[in-house]
Amino acid sequence: MILRSACISILTRDENKKRRLFWHVVCVPGCRLRVEVQLNSTRQWLWAEYDNMTVESENNRYRLHVAGHHGNAGDALNDDRMVSGKANGMQFSTLDSDNDLWSGGACTAFWQSGWWHRMCSTSTLNGRLRSWYTPTPTGMMTMVSASRMMLQCGEH
Repeated sequence: MILRSACISILTRDENKKRRLFWHVVCVPGCRLRVEVQLNSTRQWLWAEYDNMTVESENNRYRLHVAGHHGNAGDALNDDRMVSGKANGMQFSTLDSDNDLWSGGACTAFWQSGWWHRMCSTSTLNGRLRSWYTPTPTGMMTMVSASRMMLQCGEH
């Protein structure tokens, strides 16, 4: 059984109010994900929403599950036409924890970003090269200049 939840990183100071900062991961049940991307070529903003979004626990390496896509941006996280790049069902990869399925190396090294890479990805919003898979007149992969990921949790 998959529970609908999202895990969010929060930066906090330690209990002694010293300068040391810590990342904490907080899991929130019942979330909808909205992704907004700004196209490099036209500066136009596109959006994709996922009605159901789950990120599993640290024990499962923050495996991502999304469903219920709609919007004017492509389904970059779960499009069956781009199976090798689907983020849905993947564990989160970082430079020191390669959880992707690419036999040629680590996608995180190529994209210089942590993400839910498969082989590598049709979406990468926080690396050296930022992209979002969406049908366009010139192709399918779209480079983006800016992006936002927003969660709506609880009743929606």
